[in-house]
Parts: sequence; structure tokens; C-alpha cells
Amino acid sequence: MAENFNKDRVTVLIDGNSVIYRAFYNVPPLTANGVPTGVIHVFLSVLEKLRKNPEISDIIIIFDAKGKNRRHEMFESYKATRQAMPEDLITQLNILKEMLPYTGYPIYCIEGYEADDVINTLSQTINNRVWIVTKDKDLHQLVNDKVQIYDYQKDEVIDREKVYEKFGLYPESIPDMLALMGDTSDNIPGIAGIGPKTAKTLLDEYKNLDNIFENAENLKGKTKEKIIQGKDSAYLSRELVKLFFIEDMKPSHIERDEEKLKYYYELYQLKQQLASLNTAVQETASAALEYKPVNNAVIMAYLNDKIYAVDETSYYEYSESEPVYYYDIKSLIKKGINIPENAFDILLADYLMDPDAGGIRQLKDESEGEFFSKLYKKSKDLYDKLKENALDKLYYEMELPVARILAEMEQTGIMINEKNIKSVAEKLKTFIDLEYNKIKDMAGSELNPNSPKQLSAYLYDKLGLKGAKKNKSGYSTDEDTLKDLRISYPEYDSLISSILKYREINKLYSTYTLNMLEYAKEGRIHTEFKQTGTATGRLSSSNPNMQNIPQKGEYAEILRSSFVAKTGYKLVSLDYSQIELRILAHLSEDENLIKAFNENQDIHTMTALNIFHLSSADEVTHDIRRIAKAVNFGILYGLSSFGLSRDTKVTRKEAQSFIEGYFALYPKVKIFIDEIIKQTREKGYCSTILGRKRNIHDIMSRNANIRTRAERMAVNAPIQGSAADIIKLAMIKCDKYIKENSIDAKCILQIHDELIFEVNENIVSEFTDIMKNIMESAVSLSVPLLVNAETGDNWGQL
Repeated sequence: MAENFNKDRVTVLIDGNSVIYRAFYNVPPLTANGVPTGVIHVFLSVLEKLRKNPEISDIIIIFDAKGKNRRHEMFESYKATRQAMPEDLITQLNILKEMLPYTGYPIYCIEGYEADDVINTLSQTINNRVWIVTKDKDLHQLVNDKVQIYDYQKDEVIDREKVYEKFGLYPESIPDMLALMGDTSDNIPGIAGIGPKTAKTLLDEYKNLDNIFENAENLKGKTKEKIIQGKDSAYLSRELVKLFFIEDMKPSHIERDEEKLKYYYELYQLKQQLASLNTAVQETASAALEYKPVNNAVIMAYLNDKIYAVDETSYYEYSESEPVYYYDIKSLIKKGINIPENAFDILLADYLMDPDAGGIRQLKDESEGEFFSKLYKKSKDLYDKLKENALDKLYYEMELPVARILAEMEQTGIMINEKNIKSVAEKLKTFIDLEYNKIKDMAGSELNPNSPKQLSAYLYDKLGLKGAKKNKSGYSTDEDTLKDLRISYPEYDSLISSILKYREINKLYSTYTLNMLEYAKEGRIHTEFKQTGTATGRLSSSNPNMQNIPQKGEYAEILRSSFVAKTGYKLVSLDYSQIELRILAHLSEDENLIKAFNENQDIHTMTALNIFHLSSADEVTHDIRRIAKAVNFGILYGLSSFGLSRDTKVTRKEAQSFIEGYFALYPKVKIFIDEIIKQTREKGYCSTILGRKRNIHDIMSRNANIRTRAERMAVNAPIQGSAADIIKLAMIKCDKYIKENSIDAKCILQIHDELIFEVNENIVSEFTDIMKNIMESAVSLSVPLLVNAETGDNWGQL
């Protein structure tokens, strides 16, 4: 029993691995700059919550060390059944280990030992009350008068009595319980055939493991037989469960560094954490900004559906003023504000300076006063910085005109046929019911394909299929897993195919049919285009996301057919053909790639002939061309042999040979990739054809996973970003022609590399030819830009 400790102070020991695993399987996936961040958000939020708890005096963070530990020497198969840590979790764990030292909290990660051993040692040596943040049942054995488990979600301290409520045993009996029943998560064997119920019954009667074996002859039936035969296994298991005491261990501990934390918080878009920094400064700024009218505010800002005027010391709802700067010009235009030709938008300018941060925004818990103070300070030197970084031309000649065009597009919207969308909903509902009944017939009972828990129980428990990934509901039933199972268990192909089809149709039904009508105003859908929503310069769309409506597949046409042209007009689609591959040809200067596009060859067939060593295009089957297409586009995204193998279902060895074959055919592409990575390391950023820059922060990271991801970004950003620049330039030139010539046509949608216009039906043919020519001559490359044109009464016909 612990005694003689300071009862007025509490030290919290965070079981890092326990927190990250729980977060990984319990929070929706979040990303920033292509990096998963959901676990990082949760971990830092937990840390912040603990930091603000007035009962807590000190916080210590503990992680498991990599590799084998002392228990593997005792039992080689220790933790052998445990699934490898998911790649996305490894990435986030490595980021946390880089970032957390700058919080100023001591961090322990002791080679050869587990976090449990470190926590055991600290629990005994710290002279305060101890709260352990964990869900690990092994650590409940440490609970006593001094040490408790702390559930941060329920804000509950678990003492000895609550351990008993939870396990039916007191803490000191937990090692004996695990010795009897084993622990599948750590592959601790226990005694075969002894489960939790029997283990508890035995411990209730005999109190501990030694007494059980001393009285083994008094036991009855199969229990007696199992106990006698399992003695060695039980004592081995108890040794594995016991926690080590570590002599002379030292933490990694440096002083808190808010500048370093700010770097990480901005990099991974941790807005809540960013807001928690420099709180004293923010409070002062907030107090300085009061509702005090001024005559000449310097910023006109759109925020929270209101228009404000802002100067150095105050802000108020806008009435009349002559601003020097603006914030969110697109929204101001939609509110009827007349914006000068060369207006300076702080949001767009800040976005160009650091596209990964998405432009200066009001943070979640940030007051209007705090935000406007930040905005004013930012405005003072942003104009000069834009010029210094040679981004002013891109701002004035591209982003500002595009903001005006997007405002008009959003105001115009696209017409939706309410009757048709309801008919589509009925059709999809019929398909859903049909698929559900097929699943029920094959399963022999009701089975909800949308319930991971129900589906996991049926596939893995009832049918006995072998799962791969595990989550909180059991083994995974996500799309990739089901596709893998379909290959592994061809006898269940029909069932699994129906489950996948049911989910696909159900998602389309719930996302893209009746709820679309909720967005309709006077029969038209007015999506919002986000100009600062991606790091590459591409536009994104929301409320609703029109860029995400399926383009291909069995149901794409019937869904899109509900979006129509108004009476007397047609929809015209103009879509750049393979623009990213053409940009790659231009940037890499590869002769074979340039020749293929200049001679209008089928690039995927050409690649297929080479990587499969075929002599004629007639030998290129649909599947072969599909794999070649995956290779062509995979190179743009830095796809590894593992990724290509996973996506195309070929072996890793075949995938590697395909990649090598690709680089043999297009050798300068490999040189380009290596050179762009080298230049990005030297400069810290990469650029598009038209000068858009993207900072690649992690290109020099010591962590291989993070560095490799950054290298992929460095290769992809100039290509995808150049494609984004070209379509924006095309939008500007098309819009200029339409306005100067008073053409009865409007651009109403931009879907990545495609522009959709609503055009008077009497001028469609001539209009299409002119727009096609404008788009194909938007920029001059070493290969031609080609545009595919389609016309129809509705989007489905395009």
C-alpha cells in the first residue's frame, strides 16, 4: 500500500499508445496537406484538457519503445498476433513524437521496455498522487490509495472500488486473472479453455494463483484437468503480465517553445491549438477592439454573414467608407458591394503566400475582435510580401478575376429538375431494396450492410472469414477490405458484391437525390466554390459539393440527368483531355512523351505496349490498358510498387517491373522527378508553370514516412497546380470573350478540368467552337492542349 505522498498534488501519466489507438479507431479521418491528423487533434486536445484541470500539477507522457522488449526474451511469441500499426497511425505517431517535446512536458520512451513498465516505475517514485490516463487493463493492477486510473472523457477517477466494479476483482488480483484467462491482444497464453468467468470464480474462492494450484486436486471435472495441465503456462503468463521496475531512466525534456509549436500547429492546420498560444496577447488585442465608429476604416471584411469596416483600433458594421484592403472579395461581390478593379483581398493574398494554410481565417474559438486585430496586422506587410515573392502578377491577373467570375457563377447556379430528381430517388430506392433482399436471401436472415458491427459479426464470426484490419466494431468491413475478401473467398463473391453495390447505391441515394432539393432556390442549385480550399490551386465545392457527383458508373448518368438547361438553352461541356499528363510531358521534356501527344497517340496504349512487352495495339486488352493507365497517373502521384500492386491487384514484383518499364520508356520523367525533389529541398518550395508556389515543409524531415510523403507532394504540386492555373486562365479568357461580345451564355460550373456553360440554343455550335479554341490556346506548351466538347439538354447527356 502506497503511503507518505503529497495528497495535494496530482501528477498525470499519459499512456501515449493507449490514447492514440483509441483515437485512431474512434474519430473520423482528418487530413491537412495530405497528412492524416485526426489522432494528432485528439492527443493535443486531451493534453490541453488535462493542462486546464486545476487538480493536476504535472503531466508526463510515455510511449512504447520500438522493437522487442524484455518480455520477448521470456516468450518469443509475445504480441505475435497483434496487427501491425496502420500506416496512417505510424505517420501521426511520428509527428507527435517530433512535436510534443516543444510542449515542455517530460516524455519517456525507454528502449527494451514498454510504456507500462515506465508507468509502473514512475508510479512508485513520484511523491504525488498519480492519475494514469489509459484504457489498458494491465495498468489497473497499479491502482491503490496513491495511484488511480483517470478517464478524461468522463472526467472520472477510477479507484480500487471502481476497479472491482469493472472487473469483479481488486487490482492486486488482475495479474492472476490474466495468468488464468490469458490476453489475446498481447498473445499471453493463459490456460487453454479458462475464460473470464471461470478465472473470477477460482480467484473468488482461492484468492490467488498459488492457492489455486495448491488446491488443484480439489477441483472438479474439466476445470481440474485444464488447471493441472496449464500450470506452466499460467505462471509464464503471470510473469509476462507483471510490470518491471526500471533503474536510472531519464526523460526527454526541453523547455516549452511556442514558436516551434506555432510552426507545427499551422503546418497541420491545428486551429484550436493555434488559438491557445499567446493567449495573453490575444486577450489584449480583443480588449483594444471595441464597437467605436471611425470615419476611414482601412479594411472591408465579410465575416459571419455580415460586412464590417476595420481599422487599427476598432471595427463596426459597414455603412460607408473607402477601404484600402478587402477580406473575402467573392462574398462581398455577392452581397452587392462594388469592388474596384485592382482591389487587394487579404484572404486571397495570404492564401497565395501559404496555400497549405488556406488563407487567414477566423479560428473556432476566436472572437471577431481577436480575428480583426490579426487581420489588420496581417494587412500591413502582406502587399509587400506578395511582390517580394513574385506572386503579385498571379494575384492580379488570375486569382482576383477568378474571384469575380466565381461570384457570378454562384449567383447563377444550375437548374435542377425537381420532378426528375424525385424519380431518380425512387429508382435508386428500388435498386436499394432489390439489393437488400438479395443480401437477405443469401445470408438467410436480416443483415444491415450499413452496420459494420452486424456485418463484421456475420462475415467473421458466422462465416469464419479471416479479417485483416481491426477496429472498435471488430474486423473492418470497409470497401477495400470487402474487395480483398471477395478475391480471397470467391465462394462469397455474389454476397460481397451485393453488399458493395448496396452501399454504393445507398450513398448516392442519401447524398445526391432528395437532399439536393434542400439547396435549391427558385429551382436552381447555387454551390459555393472555394478558391482557397486546396494547396495546389484547384477549386473545391461545397453546399452542395457539385464536383463530387459521380461522373462514371452505372448510376452517374441518371443522377446527372436531373441537372438541366433552362428552356431555350443547352448545356455545353468543355473538358481538357489528359491535361496533367500533357503538363508532365512539357515539364519533363521527355521526347517519347512529347512525341506521343504531338502525334495524338493513345498514351495508355503506348505505355501498355512497353511495360507488357507487346508488339501490337491489338494485344492490349481492357485490363492491360487499365493497368497502364494506373501506372501513367500513378507516376504523377508518386505511387510506389506497393500502392500500384494494391490498386491494380498485380503482385508487388510485377508492379515494380511496370514502374521500371515506364521509366525505361520515358527516361526524362525520372530525371524530372529527381530534379524537382532536389530543387524543392534547396528552395523549400516548388512552382507551377505560371509561378504559383507551394511550400513543402517536410521535405527535409528526418522521418522517412513524412519525408517521402513530402517528396510526392513536391512532384505532384507543379503538375496539378499547373492544371489548376490553366483552367483558371481559360475561365478568365472565356468570360472576357462572352462579356465583350455580349454572348447569351454563362459559365455555371467548373469541375476540375471541365467548364460547363448554359448557352442559348441558337448559338451552341458557333459558341462551342470559339470556347474550344480559347481553351486550347490558353497557354503554349510543347504538346497540344486538347478539349473535348459535348452538348445536351441535361448534365447526364454530357
